[in-house]
Amino acid sequence: MLKTRPPLLYTACVGLLALVGSTAVAPTATAGPGLAEAAGTARAAPIPTPEQHFGFKMGAEGKLAGYPDVLRYMKLVAERSDRVDYETIGRTTMGNEYATVLISAPKNLRRLDRLVEINQKLSDPRNTSPEEARRLAGEGVPFYHLEATIHSSEVGNGQAINDIVHRLATEDSEFTRNVLNNSVIVLVPSQNPDGQHLIIDHFNSTAGTDYRRTYPDLYHKYTGHDDNRDWTMFTQIEAQYRLALEKKYRPAIVHIMHQKGNTGSRIFVPPYGGITSENVPANMSSSVSAIGQHAARALAAAGKTGVGSLDYHIFWTLEQPVGFFPFTGSGVYLTEIASVTDYAYPQVSPDGRPLGPQQARMSLIEPYRSNTWTLADIVDYAKIATYAGMEYTANNGRDLLYDNLYAVPHEYMTKGVPAGSYAFVVDAEQRDPYATFEMLQRLEWTQVEIDRATSEFVADGKRYGAGSYVIKMRQPRGNWAHQVLGTDRYPEVRDCGDCPVLLPYAEATTSLPLQLGVDVAEIRAPFEASLERVASVKLPQVTMPPAPGDRGAYLVRPESYGTIQIVSALQDANIPTFRAAQGFDAQGGSYPPGTYVVPATPQARNVLATASAKVGLPVTAVARAPRVAGVQLKPQTRVGLFRGVGNMPGGWDMWQFDQYGINYDVVAAQDFQRKSLNELYDTIVLSHGISKDDIVEGLDPKEYAEKYSWAYGVGDKGWRKLAQFVRNGGTLLAIGSSVATVQELLKLPIKPALPDDEDEFVTGGSLLHQEFDPTNPVAWGMPESWPIWLYDTQAWELTGKGTVVSKYPAEGEVLASGYLRGAEHIRGTVNTASFDVGKGQVVTYGSEITFRTLPRAQFNLLYNAIYHGPAAEVDATGLQQLRPRFGPDGALAGR
Repeated sequence: MLKTRPPLLYTACVGLLALVGSTAVAPTATAGPGLAEAAGTARAAPIPTPEQHFGFKMGAEGKLAGYPDVLRYMKLVAERSDRVDYETIGRTTMGNEYATVLISAPKNLRRLDRLVEINQKLSDPRNTSPEEARRLAGEGVPFYHLEATIHSSEVGNGQAINDIVHRLATEDSEFTRNVLNNSVIVLVPSQNPDGQHLIIDHFNSTAGTDYRRTYPDLYHKYTGHDDNRDWTMFTQIEAQYRLALEKKYRPAIVHIMHQKGNTGSRIFVPPYGGITSENVPANMSSSVSAIGQHAARALAAAGKTGVGSLDYHIFWTLEQPVGFFPFTGSGVYLTEIASVTDYAYPQVSPDGRPLGPQQARMSLIEPYRSNTWTLADIVDYAKIATYAGMEYTANNGRDLLYDNLYAVPHEYMTKGVPAGSYAFVVDAEQRDPYATFEMLQRLEWTQVEIDRATSEFVADGKRYGAGSYVIKMRQPRGNWAHQVLGTDRYPEVRDCGDCPVLLPYAEATTSLPLQLGVDVAEIRAPFEASLERVASVKLPQVTMPPAPGDRGAYLVRPESYGTIQIVSALQDANIPTFRAAQGFDAQGGSYPPGTYVVPATPQARNVLATASAKVGLPVTAVARAPRVAGVQLKPQTRVGLFRGVGNMPGGWDMWQFDQYGINYDVVAAQDFQRKSLNELYDTIVLSHGISKDDIVEGLDPKEYAEKYSWAYGVGDKGWRKLAQFVRNGGTLLAIGSSVATVQELLKLPIKPALPDDEDEFVTGGSLLHQEFDPTNPVAWGMPESWPIWLYDTQAWELTGKGTVVSKYPAEGEVLASGYLRGAEHIRGTVNTASFDVGKGQVVTYGSEITFRTLPRAQFNLLYNAIYHGPAAEVDATGLQQLRPRFGPDGALAGR
């Protein structure tokens, strides 16, 4: 049955635990009688096999089914089978179709609304007694969320699902009857449809050519391989769709199908390795371990070897595939299958030895003894592991629904979180109300209950004003709220005395308040307060002040990163915009350095009214502009982003620039054919991860077609042009590891401060205290102290002339949240610095200040520099008179 529905975005409410059980999984389909009674009436027309539909068998060497054809097949099956429903959920970032396929017995699909209602009741124990929950668990069936591809280069799983759907839609066997009658499969053919188009279309279009078959760039427009690490801010529409599916169906098991490198075990199944956060329900780990071992038995019964476990450290923070799921009672069943050459060609050991580790151990009972691994192997392993997961879920439905879907939130309602916290309080007085809104909005999206104080109250000895927010921990999502609102102290755990510390993939903390810049207090002791439930989080309402007259000005404070969107709107409208270089008082208020000053024209008023309402930031008016020196921003400042091909940090920077309306272009190799880069750009930003080779060598034209020519190398001549861009008056900003690139380019007077040895210094992705100079234009609007994000980048020492914008504290605690080993090496070192080079300016950011767009409290450091470098200085008289110093062509007058 085909259905098209509006985007799910934030609809309704998930589950797990499991013990034992089940029968062996039949690895192949066996047709037989009894189909109509097991799964409904006969089909109107036969359903073709995937081989008949696509023209080749799934897993055939060098053959990949394109995503549009996969969807056509799913639709065809849904049209001809009463076991299958097809739904269009919405459109992706690049406008492709995001779909789900629901598979179950016809009787279950007919009562789908009731089954969803049961899951919703179980997920909120305040409305359901234990007795009623047991009855509902007996009436309902568990939902099995199957996600085929999110990392689009992991193509094998996207092929395997075609065989899986065909089997469930056509086969009449004990296995299919059990799965269809006792569960509902919610299949997401791809969590990243755009990437399926990019990867497979490129692969198919390069067949028979000399070009490389592997797609060179990000396979999600913005996030690339990071598209499964967007589980706190939900920045991408695909992550929002996934969250909506979770909240609607409340799956008992979430099966995330992945692939990995080609050197390890042939497949990973739970139990997981590493350590776990106390906020993750204990039975999530134990029940998923049971399903993983059930899959291991099924693989062994089918003669499949090289099955590994006790790996993949995923339960500390929310990266990898985990996200919101386990905090609600869903068991996250992760499978990782070894990959092959160029997506679809055999992987052959170059020395003839078997692939993967060969020592049998508890984490790898039977090694893989062959020296060859194929796409067909990937498809086979994927199907067996999936059928095992489905079978286990169908066999243990009552336990999964009650012990996890109901018991997990019930535990937090009755006992609270293990840390013993009572509540988090968000003070009504915040330096950044937009950051406060974004944080609370994400809590609301994940169904965290938020209260607001109707009067003053005292908690932990501090008085909070009316309007302060309270998030209590005794609520169904208390563990999730504690995970994203609290600070972390990542433990130092090793497998042996000489072994390295077990570190997470990239994040040792998920503290939203510290990342966004919101003042939040964790309160452990109960307190009394008059509270009202927040029905919906909304931006602060702001209205424009009365127009101050022709000689007046509008003022916008610089503290919030939301001001970036206001400034970009002013830039787009070509409205003169000034910034005060010193603090000043005006009409009873004090304003810090960096305050935006805008002439009080009707056009400016209209732009400010619209832009300020979008971010909930107030605009004030004064009869005369402040009499202080300052700068005038260059109208329509031209920004270039050197993001690098396939570079994820650059993709995130693109998303950020697009969201905030920055007037930018991606710097292309063709730009270096100009006489000077200054003809195109005022400011160029080098994303984290840009090396000299990325600039000079780039992509090889022999390996990639003209459409990728923007990423071709620019040679040594182009390298020198980038240096000349600065000396001619351009502004160059370098983030993270790109600082070393710019240091090499311009011989900046800095040197690395941190040792390379991880036994001496490592953070694991953490928030470290930072001291800022808010009088420096790069740090205008920043507090004197606030944590910054540091992961796998460098701190610096100045060896010559330069200006320190921010640094790590020389004394006291350095770690704010996460993990830090070797604090003595970073104390007093420089993070952000600025340098005058010729007529231009360079700003270096040792930390990755735009990491996955999460550390938003640091964003002003980047945007201040983007606009300040090309700005023109004005004296106090000039600022008060608001006289633009730019000619009609946008060039600075007098330059």
